[in-house]
Amino acid sequence: MKLKKTIISSILSIVIISCAGSRSVSKNRKHNNQFSLAKVDSIKNYLSAISDKPVKDTVIIKYDFNYDGCWNALDQQTDNYIAKIIISTNDFISKYKIAHPGTSVYQIKESGKNFNKLILWNNKILNDGGYLRKNIFTKKVTCGTSLKLYPDGTYKFFYGDSHFMALQPDKK
Repeated sequence: MKLKKTIISSILSIVIISCAGSRSVSKNRKHNNQFSLAKVDSIKNYLSAISDKPVKDTVIIKYDFNYDGCWNALDQQTDNYIAKIIISTNDFISKYKIAHPGTSVYQIKESGKNFNKLILWNNKILNDGGYLRKNIFTKKVTCGTSLKLYPDGTYKFFYGDSHFMALQPDKK
């Protein structure tokens, strides 16, 4: 019985550590800076190409990395439960787009097949051919990174962004 409790405790600790993960920056830390207008144009051209849609003035990207274990614990839930979460997430993003018509919102994942079901089964998530990973999302962190890119080239990164914090209202 004691061995069973120890094993369960160890497994629980591993799950908690894998969900929390070690990050090079804190979960909600933002990084503010500015890209050149040429780089903004390059990013927008790439996004237009992979989405087959024109890109609006402000761009928000949620980027998920291959081999990220952020939501792996949910893979144990039923397929129906996971499908409901995916639908809820996509509905939230759709409502955001309606409320912010000058903003393009993308969910993008790094190339690869080592993702949890929330990422793999969401047909709204686009695949990065490598451009974004190589040029924008160079710092791999657990739970992905979001980017809010403004028309003048200023941007904010949200590292370890498990809940797409870039879609939350800016605090003044």
